[in-house]
Amino acid sequence: MYIIGLTGNIATGKSTVCSILEQLGARVIDADTVAHAILKRGSPAWRGVVDAFGYDMLQYDGHVDRRKLGALVFNDAAKLKTLERITHPAVGAELALLVRDALNETDAGDQVLVVEAVKLYEAGMHEFMDALWVVTAPVAEQKRRLMQERGMSETEADARLRSQPALDEKLKRANMVIDNGGSIEDTRVQVLRAFVALDPASAGDKTPLLMRWLRLQPPHAQTPNISELPRADVVTTEPSPPAQTAVVAETVRAVEWHVRRAKPSDARMLAELLTRIEGRAEPLGRAEMLERLGKYGYWLVRAEEQTLALAAWQAENLAAIVHELWVAHIEHAPRAFPQLLQGIEDEANALTCEVVVLLVPERAAPLAQVAAESAQYEIVTLDDLHKLWRSVIEPMYQHGQVMYAKRLREMVTKPI
Repeated sequence: MYIIGLTGNIATGKSTVCSILEQLGARVIDADTVAHAILKRGSPAWRGVVDAFGYDMLQYDGHVDRRKLGALVFNDAAKLKTLERITHPAVGAELALLVRDALNETDAGDQVLVVEAVKLYEAGMHEFMDALWVVTAPVAEQKRRLMQERGMSETEADARLRSQPALDEKLKRANMVIDNGGSIEDTRVQVLRAFVALDPASAGDKTPLLMRWLRLQPPHAQTPNISELPRADVVTTEPSPPAQTAVVAETVRAVEWHVRRAKPSDARMLAELLTRIEGRAEPLGRAEMLERLGKYGYWLVRAEEQTLALAAWQAENLAAIVHELWVAHIEHAPRAFPQLLQGIEDEANALTCEVVVLLVPERAAPLAQVAAESAQYEIVTLDDLHKLWRSVIEPMYQHGQVMYAKRLREMVTKPI
């Protein structure tokens, strides 16, 4: 696979160049889209932003207000460096995961992959690209685009332009410079000429990229088939022999437990684990796993490299809803679930949620009962819920589910 690292400062038209490359058959990964995903509510990067810049950087629903955050950091070089220190590692790891998945596709050898990122060079990923393309445009044109196409004021546009890194070093290293200051036809001709001149056979080894950013096995390494992995279901009709269960439980108790939020680098592990939990015939794909990570927050209990328990949740309006509970061995549930739920409750409190509701699939109902008893949740029905909470929960409710709830604060009369 031949990988082009495409960069350039704000409003130079990188997306336009990428669109043309896609029309020519290239595949594009947009780092800005990845940056949106890693800042999802409750993620480690989201928490880093809140810790560094405060809850003022959030919208009413708890999502990062990117415009407000941008206005803050692009006027202060020190704050911008702080933000980059929080986000660059997560974005780099996620981009590397996407590259790895592309490398594992059957036709990878014939593909051209484009990684578009403003800070490709600053993040150090340019070292692993087969070619570096830089898109340029006159400053006056950049400013016009920011004001007319992105709705920025002149002050905001000037601040963004001042915050951009110098292009000198990138231009020195560039294999191709695309001048996107003129017409779309001129840009298209430049891109077409550069594209047809590519030599995919000259692509380099991508293992160093993966090992640097992921510290994982290189692509094409032998990995176990999902169907061959031992199942980790908790409640079964044929439980493990008591002696075997006792040995496993005692082994886990002998090492330290860690409770933490799932990180972008956990995506592969989560995909394999959720495939087993849900009893799927086919493993979760990368795209579906990314979609889930954008929707749910995952909390984990880990012992060394083993995942012992998991909880998945989301916040909607004034309610936090736990959608999944899992534990590797039922003996660990009374200890694991209170810790997982405490993490969720802390996040829910930060988002001004009023209640946490356990609403899990029927297969996890016995676990919900253990969790409820160990963390002081009460069994409820839809009719017991405040109308604002019920408006969120009712569309998610499925027949046969049992609900438990825990109020975090006094109710208000409208969403925060």
